[in-house]
Amino acid sequence: MAMKASVLIDCPIQMVFERTNHHITDWSTIVKEEQMLHVTPDRMGSTFRTVTTEHGRDMTFDGVVTCYTPPYASGIRMEGKAFSLTANYEFEEVPECTRVTRVTRVTQTSTVTGKGFFRILLPLMGFFMRKSNCQALQKELNQLKRYCEQQDSCTAE
Repeated sequence: MAMKASVLIDCPIQMVFERTNHHITDWSTIVKEEQMLHVTPDRMGSTFRTVTTEHGRDMTFDGVVTCYTPPYASGIRMEGKAFSLTANYEFEEVPECTRVTRVTRVTQTSTVTGKGFFRILLPLMGFFMRKSNCQALQKELNQLKRYCEQQDSCTAE
């Protein structure tokens, strides 16, 4: 199941990239813990473990950084017991917005692939789950927007 959502953030692109990728437990309502297991010099191939909470249920994922091109793109792949998830972020300065600070568009594209029984269940339930999953993705990006814009340093540049 694939999902995509975007948000405009009233902050410079470098700052949004850094906060998105290095402060996820500060802004995410789903990610509760993140532990870097191995960090490579260019971040590509770095591994981590994440604990998420959704609908009152904790899930643990082992992940790898699949893309890290500051400040324009980043991506991860996470493996859990029931499903795997890829999440790719694109960061883009929005020149047509004239404000005190620069505006950044963040677009997240995610794909969820079921494992075992969920490999069959996910496509069947995907139609019904799609709307709620897209809403959850947009909610997460809106949280990122609030987090970035509330920081004092957002207007400094």
